[in-house]
Amino acid sequence: MSIKEICDILRAELYNNGFEYGFIVEGKKYKPNMDKGFDKEYDHFSKTIYTVQDPSVTLKEKIGTCVDAVVVMKSILDNLSVSNKIWLIYNKKKNKVHTILTFVAEGKAVYLELTPQSSKSWYGQEMIYSSEQEFLQVYKKNDYDISDVTNLIQVGRKPYFLLHKLN
Repeated sequence: MSIKEICDILRAELYNNGFEYGFIVEGKKYKPNMDKGFDKEYDHFSKTIYTVQDPSVTLKEKIGTCVDAVVVMKSILDNLSVSNKIWLIYNKKKNKVHTILTFVAEGKAVYLELTPQSSKSWYGQEMIYSSEQEFLQVYKKNDYDISDVTNLIQVGRKPYFLLHKLN
């Protein structure tokens, strides 16, 4: 499959489809209040009760975190037999974490940001790198820690790989 075909499939599921940032636990949706800047209450719940959602829940409820978005993407790509990895990026200066996914197509490494309601200028646009090494070098050059967390993410469990960086 081409990069465009793969990105179109992923965008059809997650981009401009009414998805909200947040999570659902026992039928209750938790969303940050974006109007008040840093939402301490949401932050508390995200660190204490949040668990990685099953992709079917994320798609049905149209709510998810960056972790949930990449888990949905991974599920789709695995079904298409497209090689992919989930990465944790950590901004040391701001003490912020984010999970992203890359996949390989046409001999290139591709990053497509589809976290719900992302404010990133590249939201919904694929970023193409000549190799995984080039992708990693871009983040390391900008003083980010980046690590492969593909095998650390477990549906129904807390994202300890992420929480550990914030403590």
